[in-house]
Amino acid sequence: MFVLPWTSSFFISATIICEPAAPSAFAQRIDREWPLAPGQSRENQICTTSLWGVPDSRSFVSTVIDAGDMPGQRSIRFEIDEAGNPVELEAMQVGRGVLDELVPILLFCLTGAALLARFGTTPGKRLFALRVVQDNGEPPPFAKTAKREALRMLPTILAAFSAPLLLLSLSIFGTGDILRDAINAVTIFGAPVQVILLVGGLLSPLLAIVWWVWPFIRWRGQTIYDRLTGCRVIYSPKSRTSHSTPAAE
Repeated sequence: MFVLPWTSSFFISATIICEPAAPSAFAQRIDREWPLAPGQSRENQICTTSLWGVPDSRSFVSTVIDAGDMPGQRSIRFEIDEAGNPVELEAMQVGRGVLDELVPILLFCLTGAALLARFGTTPGKRLFALRVVQDNGEPPPFAKTAKREALRMLPTILAAFSAPLLLLSLSIFGTGDILRDAINAVTIFGAPVQVILLVGGLLSPLLAIVWWVWPFIRWRGQTIYDRLTGCRVIYSPKSRTSHSTPAAE
């Protein structure tokens, strides 16, 4: 599926409700640009994305369904304005998209950093009697826990920039026609837009695996972000029953 633009999804309850799309000039253009082959059918829908029950965006989704021995389907999706017209690349608010993604992530990092600096643990770590300390065994200061939490969430933070970079790449390497690029991405093997989408889709999961999973496969006592910040996680049964505060200077 080719999706433009994006929606904030970090710790947000998002629901999507779709209904059949009424005939429109845009639907007719899709019919011309993406003609059906024998045995295929098309379904056009208007989908409304709501965040915590509040409508956030509307999208036009066109799906081609393949019949026969190997049934399948391919879809393209466009955000539309109130009049039902597709939003062009130039009108997409890239900066706002990054901000929408980064704000909840940064709040999450700051909350975790504050808990680690104050108590040495978070609710999840406390449940398993784990504490974060510096390499010398002392409680970490807020500056260090903030750096640790930011590095811990690095793949998620970088993912917040992936959509704007994707849009920039499409504007540079695409045909300049957003509809044509979308159709190429789902119909032509090796199309430039398809390659961009594939590379973007692979890099983010690969970084997450290297950053979060690989250290536990080859465990050396610390995660990557712990080593970079001079911290380590220790087992501390007392953290289940009491809080520890930094010693007064």
